[in-house]
Amino acid sequence: MSNSSNLLGIIAGAGYSAKTVMYSLLGIFILSSVISAAGREKTTQTHVFETVQSQPFGQVLLIAVIAGLFCYALWRWLQGMLNTESLDMGKTKDIIMRIFLFVSGLFYFGAAYVGITVLTGSESSGSGQGNSNSEKVSQQLMQYEWGLALIAAIGATVLVFAFVQFKHAYKADFMEKFETEKLSQSAQHATRSAGRCGYTARGVVYMLVGSFFLVAAYRHDPSEAGGLQQALTTLTQQSFGPYLLGAVGIGFILFGVYCAFEARYRRT
Repeated sequence: MSNSSNLLGIIAGAGYSAKTVMYSLLGIFILSSVISAAGREKTTQTHVFETVQSQPFGQVLLIAVIAGLFCYALWRWLQGMLNTESLDMGKTKDIIMRIFLFVSGLFYFGAAYVGITVLTGSESSGSGQGNSNSEKVSQQLMQYEWGLALIAAIGATVLVFAFVQFKHAYKADFMEKFETEKLSQSAQHATRSAGRCGYTARGVVYMLVGSFFLVAAYRHDPSEAGGLQQALTTLTQQSFGPYLLGAVGIGFILFGVYCAFEARYRRT
């Protein structure tokens, strides 16, 4: 049983470490886009992996990040299958949480796949041009009778996920997942603050992305669907747009810091 727990801890730690790299770099790219509009076009998972690959020993680093993302995706599925969170399947909210764990795993398997395409050179340098991945997905789904309903369901699911992020930010209930006895008071405060800021930033982005999918379904227009890039563009078009964008960038960096604490102190 101890060996099994140690293995889960290694898988989870590798996954959270990969998230630390991914969110920290995304936050840096978002902050750079406040200065340069061109930078916003590079705020994608693909650019994160390309940046990692461009560093000294970049191939090795990229392989490590991809492996970490696979580990995190596997960890999310194990959380659901083994019920590591002690969820009560008699409660609707816990059933939904178990579904979220599975969907989250799918997302990070997809992120790892993007990393592999960069590693193998399958991802073209002009990948930032043309239709977004969200738009491509919507175009494919709209070819089927049930496509619009599924696009709307995706949008609604992402919106629910966004409000879950806001709930975490408000209640700071994520601290229950930590081995707080191993954290000093200052480290607990840093973890709580970084987590709150990070979850708020994620909530804002997910809320926008979910809205894009719902609008795409309502208007029967796949071009309305959008991901991170469109969310950032929408923020810049608001009053005080650069400040909002900068806040999201800082939030993503802090979420990376929070993930670093998870890699070391989260209960598995």
